[in-house]
Amino acid sequence: RIPVDFRRTDDRETDGDVRLRVLHPPPPDWERRRVRHGDSVVLEVTYRDVAVLLTGDISAEVEREILPRLTRAPVRILKVAHHGSRTSSSPELLSEWRPQFALISAGRGNTFGHPTPEVLQRLSAIGATVFRTDLHGQITVETDGRQVTATTFRSEQR
Repeated sequence: RIPVDFRRTDDRETDGDVRLRVLHPPPPDWERRRVRHGDSVVLEVTYRDVAVLLTGDISAEVEREILPRLTRAPVRILKVAHHGSRTSSSPELLSEWRPQFALISAGRGNTFGHPTPEVLQRLSAIGATVFRTDLHGQITVETDGRQVTATTFRSEQR
């Protein structure tokens, strides 16, 4: 009996200085029986000088679609798409939006090899600080809207 709230591109919510914006998916033009990775919900959360991009399992194609609409906040945090698969976190997204922090959710020893070396190299090339659940465990990100602190289960803090 939990209510379900469907969200689509350009839906917005605000609460004080916090703004949530749905960047993807657009309304379907037809119904699919199976959901695809490209149908993932993409959310942008901004709080003062901090923007967080929550990408789901989108591909580079969807990244290119949303890129012009991203907030160029002074501090940017990316939840890396599709567990760091090679089909996401494109050079275009990373070089243009340039997140300072990248969070990767991937199981230790997963059979897909996520995150891939290509994605890790792209993140390194832009100077992003990378946190990975397969190496660091749980990741907690806190902000006052100006500065960001990330703490991991293994007690790393940056």
